Amino acid sequence: ELLKRELGCGFVRATGHSGGGCISQGRSYDTDQGRVFVKVNPKAEARRMFEGEMASLTAILKTNTVKVPKPIKVLDAPGGGSVLVMEHLDMRHLSSCCPLI
Repeated sequence: ELLKRELGCGFVRATGHSGGGCISQGRSYDTDQGRVFVKVNPKAEARRMFEGEMASLTAILKTNTVKVPKPIKVLDAPGGGSVLVMEHLDMRHLSSCCPLI
C-alpha cells in the first residue's frame, strides 16, 4: 500500500525478483507505471544513505556515460527505516560482459 499511495499507482505486484546485499534488501514490483526496484533498510540512518544514493545516481545519469537506474523516491518505511524506489534494470544478461569489465 505504501508504494501504491506514494507513487500514485493503480496496482503494485511483486515480480518474484529479489536480491540482497550486506546492507539492504531489494525486490522488484510491476506497477501500472512500469517495473520498479525497491531497496529496503530498517536502520535509522537508512534515509540519509538512500538520499545520498539517489543524489549519486542522479549525478551519474546526467553524464550520459553509463546506464544506471533512475531514482524515483526515498520513503519512510512503516516499521522504521527507509525505502529507495528506482527504475528496474534487467541485469540478468550482463554476465557475458564481466570479462570485459
